[in-house]
Amino acid sequence: MALSKRVRPDLVFGRRRSLVPLVGLVLVLGALAGCNPAWTSSTKLTVSNVTATSLDVSWPVPILDGDTTVTEYAVLIDGVTRTVLPGSTRSVHLGDLAPSTAYSVEVRATDGKNQVSIPGLKGTATTAANSAVITERRTITVGTLTRSYRLDIPAGYKGSVGARLVLGIHGGGGSPDNFATTTGLPAAAAASGWVVAYPEGTKGSAGFTAWNAGGCCGGASGNKVDDVGFIDALIRQLQGRFAATKTVLIGHSNGAMLSYRMACERAGLIDGFASVAGDLFFSPCTPARPVPLLEIHGLADTNVPFNGGPGSTATYPPVMDGINLFRTNNGCGATPATSTSNGVVTATYSCTTARGLRLITIDDAQHAWPGGLNTGVGGTPSTKLDATATVRAWADTL
Repeated sequence: MALSKRVRPDLVFGRRRSLVPLVGLVLVLGALAGCNPAWTSSTKLTVSNVTATSLDVSWPVPILDGDTTVTEYAVLIDGVTRTVLPGSTRSVHLGDLAPSTAYSVEVRATDGKNQVSIPGLKGTATTAANSAVITERRTITVGTLTRSYRLDIPAGYKGSVGARLVLGIHGGGGSPDNFATTTGLPAAAAASGWVVAYPEGTKGSAGFTAWNAGGCCGGASGNKVDDVGFIDALIRQLQGRFAATKTVLIGHSNGAMLSYRMACERAGLIDGFASVAGDLFFSPCTPARPVPLLEIHGLADTNVPFNGGPGSTATYPPVMDGINLFRTNNGCGATPATSTSNGVVTATYSCTTARGLRLITIDDAQHAWPGGLNTGVGGTPSTKLDATATVRAWADTL
């Protein structure tokens, strides 16, 4: 009996054809026949009209199943639904955002068959930095004294958004405006969206403005001015006004010493403090909880010598006394990780109960604010470190 030949479809016309593309085609067609709304992988969200606290987002119509239409779009920020829009709308204005912040934005489409695109069209939208501040001059009465302070509020601040509160505390003989100008802190604060208060010390009989940091300085210490009470009242008032998410002290010299004292006596009010050319000159220091600390100090500082001894207005304890006290208080190891660059040594301690302790020494720095404006006071500022940028980067991590 003659055998009939079976014709293999993959050998028609004398050449082999793969069945895989045919199978793939069937799968693709099957998927398209019942797919949810979707965008191609190359489709992007469009971000426009960006400010420090708002931005606009727009998107194209997704690929739809058959002749259905989009009935609504849900817009999510960081995974949380912010608003739901009708299907005819393909843009949204997002407000009440924080400055200099990257947000994850996702748009999900729902079609007439109640099918939802999950995941939706995703992208990242970043708000702008604040470029200006509004400055207020205010007073607060503490006990029998009326105290003054300067208050800088980011121009884009929205009352419904919690702010990071920073107190910039000037050194002996200084003032709020002088401290702001010398350090350049207003620009850094605006870029980070901080609300900054610059309190003013009291003048002694010699006209020298100072703070009562314990063992120093001027008439404030001699007259036992209640500067802790002043800073306490100011912090509480501003925390309430701005719904502060964090409170950080940044001080220079005598102002840094007051920051140390606040950490000793009012640890529960603050989330960290930065001391530039300062020292712990208060005893007993018994913080109620761990307090993150950044100390920046020049090894050529003769006003407040790093190793202690006679200085400009007193005989100071070694800076390491304060470092070691807070190292123990913060649950830090005894040996820090160190790095050295151009005479700048950074020692970072590993701590179990606080967000760290860091000591930065600068070989050529005197008492002036490193990287700051040269005012002729405290020597020439070292150019090996920008103390303001360093403090800002540290404070933003708290």
